[in-house]
Amino acid sequence: MNVMPQKHHCGRCRADIPNHQIWCDDCHYPGIDDDFAEYQALLDEGYSRIMAATMSGWQDPVEAGAYEE
Repeated sequence: MNVMPQKHHCGRCRADIPNHQIWCDDCHYPGIDDDFAEYQALLDEGYSRIMAATMSGWQDPVEAGAYEE
């Protein structure tokens, strides 16, 4: 039986990455895991995605979609 390998995506930009990674090289920076954990905690507290992303440092307001360009 052939088993197709599952695609694995970056947790931030959704780019295809190796299975042993969480973040692609373009998105990874020191502290990304802490920023993501804070982002998730703010979501759990009821903040909107945009507010949680900007408050945690996960994304800047433009990346988070706060402003339409």
